[in-house]
Amino acid sequence: MATTQNLSTGIGLLDRVSVALDRLTAIMSAVGTAIILVIMMLIVADVVGRAALGAPIAGVPEIVAMSILAIVFLQIANTLARGKLTRSDALLGALYRRSPRAGRLLDGVMHLGGAFLIGVLINAFWPLFLRSYGRNEMVGAVGQFNAPIWPVHGIVLAGSVVLCMVFLSRTAALFVLAFRGEVNRNGLGEAAE
Repeated sequence: MATTQNLSTGIGLLDRVSVALDRLTAIMSAVGTAIILVIMMLIVADVVGRAALGAPIAGVPEIVAMSILAIVFLQIANTLARGKLTRSDALLGALYRRSPRAGRLLDGVMHLGGAFLIGVLINAFWPLFLRSYGRNEMVGAVGQFNAPIWPVHGIVLAGSVVLCMVFLSRTAALFVLAFRGEVNRNGLGEAAE
């Protein structure tokens, strides 16, 4: 799977949108990485507090559970933008070798399908976000630890929107490149890079 640089179309607006999305996803991924580091420090502090002082930090399991969901949706768009999203592309690779144009067309259709599925997720998750925000839904045990769930729902929603935009950007680039009939420097499609 190609990175943003490999999918340069020469169409100014499309390429600028792709680069902007690439930068946005890199920032989101860095935030996700920072959350991982904070969570690791929190877990260590909880273990030390539990073992050495007999005083665990309240709410660590809830914070970790919510953070994992947030981290996934902060980093998945960058994974796609960098061409590292896991997929089986044996058929696609063979098709790229035989006909780069057909490979790009099928790859574009697959990315369009990904955008559609993420659009379904956004449509289904939007009411959940509104409900959790409107009701100020909390997670945790009353009297020990409470945290609002809507920020995590907001991150899931924002991450999904950016992921959908990356899918659509890649779809457009793949279709443009397919209809132009251009191939990469090595003469093969993205799957071979």
